[in-house]
Amino acid sequence: MSAPIWTVAEVARALGAAGSFPDTPIDFVTQDSRLVKPGSLFVALSGTPSGGFISAFASARDGWEFADKAEASGAVAMIVPHEIAGIRIPQIVVKDTLIDGLWGLARAARARFSGPVIGLTGSAGKTSTKEFLAAYPSAYASPSSFNNFWGVPLTLCNARPDASLWVVEMGMNQTGEIARLSELTRPTVALVVNVQPVHLEKLGSLEAIRREKVSIALGLQENGVLVLPAGLKASEWKGKVVRFGEHAEVHEVTHAPHGESWQVVAMIGKKQIAFSLTPGAPHRVQNALAALASIRAANLDAATLAIKLDRVGIMTGRGVEQAVGGVTVIDDSFNGNPASVAAALQSLQARNVTGGRRIAVLGDMLELGDDAPSYHTGLTKHLEGIDGVYCVGPLMRHLYDVLPAGKGLGWHDDPATLKPGEVASLLRAGDVVVVKGSKKMFWVNKFVPGLVAALQAKA
Repeated sequence: MSAPIWTVAEVARALGAAGSFPDTPIDFVTQDSRLVKPGSLFVALSGTPSGGFISAFASARDGWEFADKAEASGAVAMIVPHEIAGIRIPQIVVKDTLIDGLWGLARAARARFSGPVIGLTGSAGKTSTKEFLAAYPSAYASPSSFNNFWGVPLTLCNARPDASLWVVEMGMNQTGEIARLSELTRPTVALVVNVQPVHLEKLGSLEAIRREKVSIALGLQENGVLVLPAGLKASEWKGKVVRFGEHAEVHEVTHAPHGESWQVVAMIGKKQIAFSLTPGAPHRVQNALAALASIRAANLDAATLAIKLDRVGIMTGRGVEQAVGGVTVIDDSFNGNPASVAAALQSLQARNVTGGRRIAVLGDMLELGDDAPSYHTGLTKHLEGIDGVYCVGPLMRHLYDVLPAGKGLGWHDDPATLKPGEVASLLRAGDVVVVKGSKKMFWVNKFVPGLVAALQAKA
């Protein structure tokens, strides 16, 4: 049986809590009372984020209102801003349960780990790259998309001290957030997967996005390593840099499709390494190269990771496919921006389709600012080999109006009123269809499950 990640007494000491606390083991740290299980530490956060952070999911209720539910579900202790009446398990009282509690414990977790820590960010593909890195033997990585002001410290708090490697994903909702998350994480290797026009409404320019992503280097120590795509400038960092991509230190030599897999040969420094990816796609090769470059920068064996890459599948909503009624449905609906939509279209183009068509169902790409219309019409350059496009949302009307003759299958203005059966009626056996757009377009509305059900009913 593995050792616990904490004891209640250790948490209390890390947070400077007065009083005596038991050595009860803690196996899991969570801020969500619904996820509490026996052996958990429950961190009762405020419904409105503190510390100047912004959340799209702010709650009207505070975490400590659910203290009784957390206790009933098996929590062995909780971090609270004040004593909660009627609670029988130890309560560790701090002034601010986010900054003084969760972040304080995260700092203590990081301080006791002496192994390599890879922190990564990027405009697209960071979670997929994180999954590649997580395949390294005995690595611990951020679960799901835990990449914000509570997800990153939770990752650190739950990371096992005996892991070979920690992998911490970082995202942002506002300027300066990545730097703060990196300074908390103190990575030994900082990876920028890519810089693309995402969050333009908030940041205003591609240069501002670059500065925000590269600010992950602010958490590096002097002997740390910054890993960057070929051609991305980062003059702010004066230390060591490892690059991946065309003509870089880590680059693809060749690839050969083999069914849905790609057999890839890459150059890692002066050594060639062969590996497989299933499914294969241009963006997955780039993400794999980013992961291999980061492993090299961490002074770990890239070949050890390479042989594991073929076992890394696709996360829900990020390219998972299923066959129904003779139609192959690719669910890439978790999010969408110009880079990721282009990647989805490139992957669709690469599909070997027999007796059917390559169809794209595309929803609005949000948060692109004043240039949003041109980013949507610009997708036309990625449509070679795509047989039909169905557009959803007011911004996608710009694309629909300039589609080449015969490619436009239809347009619907409001994703909330789009009936999956309308799209299902356009599809026929042999077709391969990808569904892609910003999260609010298809993911929130559970469009893909509805499409699958409609295709089943049609079969």
